[in-house]
Amino acid sequence: MLSKKTAILIGLFIFLFYSNLSAAQDTITISRVSEDLPKVYAELKPFIDYLASQLKDMGIKQGKVLVARDNQELIKFVKQGKVDLVTETPFSSMLYCDKAGMKILLRRWKKGAPNYQGVIFTRKDSGINSLKDLKGKTIAFEDPGSTTGYFLPKAEILKKGIPIVELDNYREKPALGKVGYCFAKTEVNIGHWVHKGFVAAGVLNDLEYQNPKDVPLEFMSDFKIIYETEEVPRNLILVRQDLDPKMEAEIKKVLLNMNLSQEGRQVLQKMAETTKFDELPGGAEEAFKKIKELYEYIKKEN
Repeated sequence: MLSKKTAILIGLFIFLFYSNLSAAQDTITISRVSEDLPKVYAELKPFIDYLASQLKDMGIKQGKVLVARDNQELIKFVKQGKVDLVTETPFSSMLYCDKAGMKILLRRWKKGAPNYQGVIFTRKDSGINSLKDLKGKTIAFEDPGSTTGYFLPKAEILKKGIPIVELDNYREKPALGKVGYCFAKTEVNIGHWVHKGFVAAGVLNDLEYQNPKDVPLEFMSDFKIIYETEEVPRNLILVRQDLDPKMEAEIKKVLLNMNLSQEGRQVLQKMAETTKFDELPGGAEEAFKKIKELYEYIKKEN
């Protein structure tokens, strides 16, 4: 017959065993910031479902998409343990690493491109040839979450010691000696605003600038590029810091091999024409050295 002490220890062991089973993760969740929930859901649901199917041996039964309204909400989701993976551009990724303790897992080749950069352009007849020439004038950024369409060019302007201030719209004028900026929301708007003279300059990434859908061919002959930012990774996949290391390793393995199967390639194609995932050249620390430097300018300004 078992002693009372032994029975208690066995009971405690059984309780802990079943508690751990019930607490085991059975859902893998991916998130992104967007105002267009249907679009993001359509892009990410096939991807997270595929990943979940490949993680069955890890106890995963389903995949989930959780769309955040802004960076602050996504950070809250991560801290609450509601999100396992995030796909984002470099500067937003840097914010999530800084504020939510996320880790960069892999680079994502979005629309077939591993890297991209921001280009600042004006009309050829604007008389603007450098960033300093933008003082007292207005530049059109894309949106507050864009790496190449906001963070990078803004950080480069601040780095050169040029004060920059947000305006309510392009009709406002900045104070002398300062660069004003406003958000155009869409790539098409930026090209049109510059061409019509609503703003002195605009910012697009190099892929958008060369795309006739974003910048009509009849506009191109009137434009010139006055500045190009650093080239950075096109997109990234991040994981929450406290994710089970075995789960993280398995996710990484699945993503690195995803483009090797027909099913995987089909899912990637639905994810904004993703080609593949790969390791960052030289590792995340080396790839983000320059971005971290520029990120500090944004942090100080805010």
